[in-house]
Amino acid sequence: MSLDNRTLVSKASIDSSALGSGGAMNTEQQRQFMTFMKDYSVFFKRTDVINMSSTTRYLDSLSVNKRALRAQVEDDDNPASGTADHKRRKLTAEGVIMPYNVTFQYMKENIEGRNVNTTLAKLFSQQFVNDSLDLAINGDTDSNDNFLSINDGWVKLAKKDTLTHKFDTEGSEDFLGKVFDGLLTAMPSKYFQLFQEEDKNLLTIFCSHQVNRKYKQQLQQRNTALGDSMIIDGRHVTYDGHEIFPLGFLPDNIIFLAPFENLAYGVFGQSLHSYHQVVPRKTRHEFTLLADFDMEIVNPDAFVIADNFTVDTTPTP
Repeated sequence: MSLDNRTLVSKASIDSSALGSGGAMNTEQQRQFMTFMKDYSVFFKRTDVINMSSTTRYLDSLSVNKRALRAQVEDDDNPASGTADHKRRKLTAEGVIMPYNVTFQYMKENIEGRNVNTTLAKLFSQQFVNDSLDLAINGDTDSNDNFLSINDGWVKLAKKDTLTHKFDTEGSEDFLGKVFDGLLTAMPSKYFQLFQEEDKNLLTIFCSHQVNRKYKQQLQQRNTALGDSMIIDGRHVTYDGHEIFPLGFLPDNIIFLAPFENLAYGVFGQSLHSYHQVVPRKTRHEFTLLADFDMEIVNPDAFVIADNFTVDTTPTP
């Protein structure tokens, strides 16, 4: 169930105090802001959103090899047959600024009177969340776009990482018969065993809203009760028991398979600053939000990305 704006504001306490005269947010405001991010975005609510205590943070994942069992040998050393694979990734928060100017005329004419600061605080906070998610997905430091070039997002990270798994869609839109099956085939079998015992949906297929609609259309063409339900039911659908999660900022050609908790988004809490300055000479209010954040894939081995790859993307053994 979606939350209306009034509920969002009351839950996260995003009000005019968050855009006060200026300065660092205190510990409580930091916590409220992180809560707002999760309440406003269903996606961030399920990912690993980290309130970093410094500008860097290490992310560790540990796995053990299979078939480590051996027969007991009496009066022998019984040497270790199992190995633990330790993967360490690093979040390095990048500083960003979100500046807005609001004219005196708007402040005079708005119908909300003294509540306008609260409304503006809510709108700026919502836009920060939307922009953060867009950058977390599409960020590319090689881009000429001054927004995308801020930091590398999960798509860029997954494509350039030799430890992630790639599937070439060859431009196919046969999601029911080829693409989704290719994603699942490329995922190492150990992750199905690990996750299936608890909840098969922990491995999620992420795609754009357009791809999600096309997949539903393919289901509609099947003469089944499920196909009929696609016409009137807006719920998320599945493929082979795995949830299909439509992601608004994801390009149509990109699909990936991963656990939600494999997607890490870290914010350096002490970097959260908000400012509101009145500039009479320019007849405007200047609102500024400062933050430092970064994105990373916790365990690249549990990540499959699908695209129409044109180069050899075979992972390094």
